[in-house]
Amino acid sequence: MRYEVLVAGGGTAGLFSAYRLARAGLSVAVVETKPEDRIGEKVCGDAVGEHHFHNVELDPPRVGVDAVATFEGVRVFSPNKKGYVIAWGKGYALNRRAFGQRLLKMAIDAGAELFDSHSVIKPIIDESWVKGLVIRKTDGSTMELECSAVIDATGVAAVVRRKLPSDWWVSEKIPLEDFNVAYRVLARVEERQDPSLALIYLDLNVAPGGYWWWFPKGEYEVNVGVGVRPSPNAPNPKEQFNKYVMPRLREVGAEILHEGGGLVPTRRTIPCMVWNGLLVVGDAASTANPIHGGGIGPSLVSSYCATDVLIGALEERGEASLNSLWSYHRAYHKAYGAKQASLDVLRIYLQSLSNEDLDFVIEKKVVTDEELSEMGYRGELLPTIISKATRVFRLLTRPSLLLELKAVKEYMDRARGLYENYPRSPSEFEEWRLKDKALFNEVKAKFWK
Repeated sequence: MRYEVLVAGGGTAGLFSAYRLARAGLSVAVVETKPEDRIGEKVCGDAVGEHHFHNVELDPPRVGVDAVATFEGVRVFSPNKKGYVIAWGKGYALNRRAFGQRLLKMAIDAGAELFDSHSVIKPIIDESWVKGLVIRKTDGSTMELECSAVIDATGVAAVVRRKLPSDWWVSEKIPLEDFNVAYRVLARVEERQDPSLALIYLDLNVAPGGYWWWFPKGEYEVNVGVGVRPSPNAPNPKEQFNKYVMPRLREVGAEILHEGGGLVPTRRTIPCMVWNGLLVVGDAASTANPIHGGGIGPSLVSSYCATDVLIGALEERGEASLNSLWSYHRAYHKAYGAKQASLDVLRIYLQSLSNEDLDFVIEKKVVTDEELSEMGYRGELLPTIISKATRVFRLLTRPSLLLELKAVKEYMDRARGLYENYPRSPSEFEEWRLKDKALFNEVKAKFWK
């Protein structure tokens, strides 16, 4: 069986890719492990900013259809909970399954074919090309599907790209330290919630290297979880949840509706996202926001950029070669990836701070609501923050924080510049990759002591 494009994975990134490709007139098949009626279900925070939908020309969710509430912003609490800062901006608490089913219907209505309850075993490789997928059918037998291009949208598992030859740039492994391990619960509660704000709590005792969250989904339902950075001494997120968060849920009369764990990539994108016959999108390409781990919006952006490039390559050249797909990188980094690389520096730094440092920075309003909102959108450490820090950090017991903050800004600017100037052709990639690796090794060596 042959298609022009095979999409591995029926999550947000995969289904949006399938919809855009099928709408352009290409023959498309989606291979998804879940049965059709469960597509959309995922352990996730279920929150996404409205601006992402405008950026990819997709109608925003509707409350009562594929969303359950709207957010006006995100309130971030200091570890001692005496201070907070709010990043303002409209967002949605999704009905995750309904949102997935909406994207599925769009893809099928556009002409895409669905292989649900099928799993990807491995890519079909012919010399230096990806030529299709070997998949396992519902009866346990296998089948080969051929194509001109594969889109790996298999999430954090990255089933396709991780099974490619190790010397292909696109198959590079991501270190475990660049992930967060999360455990989350959906619950119905008796105490009325304020759905206008999503709540994030910074506390190394509860969530070392991450945070714990309380996202209202309407007035009487919540999405609550804990994410920690994995390390040899890191605590189990489920145990942390049961110890620190479950008592709060009991206080509000919670009835658990669903619970589960997952792995979230919290870093910049993988260095190379294409190969001959292959594009990687969403969590498989590590497109989630490094600071808060939000992956739904960036996955849509990556799919939007990837499909634009792929459609052009097949129409103009009749093939999806490495050279013809290469511009996907520059399109994505212009739209989101350069900011993401800058925020990856900030993520590494924040993971080095103590609870006392975080308490001081938030309570002294070193970062205001407006600055936090702007920093989130632009991915830049604003000069006004450095200026304020110069005045207030003299009161700190660790004045070296000021020097660190200045270094963070310099590193963030360098990271953004590096990704804004991503190579225009594969011939320049290896030199660029050495600079990328050196920069982030330097950042980790400086702050992860």
